[in-house]
Amino acid sequence: MSKVLLLKDDKIGEHAELGRKLMLNFLGTLLTMDKQPKAMYLLNRAVLLATTDSEGVEALKRLEEKGVVIYSCQTCLGHFNVLDMLKVGSIGNMQNTLNALLSEDSVITI
Repeated sequence: MSKVLLLKDDKIGEHAELGRKLMLNFLGTLLTMDKQPKAMYLLNRAVLLATTDSEGVEALKRLEEKGVVIYSCQTCLGHFNVLDMLKVGSIGNMQNTLNALLSEDSVITI
């Protein structure tokens, strides 16, 4: 069964500092798992994980090396003025995000 991760923020939960630690822990733990998602789609503030944070970027690079395809929302990158700062993955759009979400067996939203 192929799985896709949809990340909507650069943190998990409401508390900024704790949520940031949780997201980095999530990505780090995902690296240790035998099973990997087919792809990750980063929307809203989650695109910052692929642009501005060295810890997030490093974890995503390692996931990409394991075969996980990573897309960051072009509209979101533009909104946060980091379109030219993407350090891992590819720029995606809403059409390829929706195509993936509608065609995969399982989507996990974080």
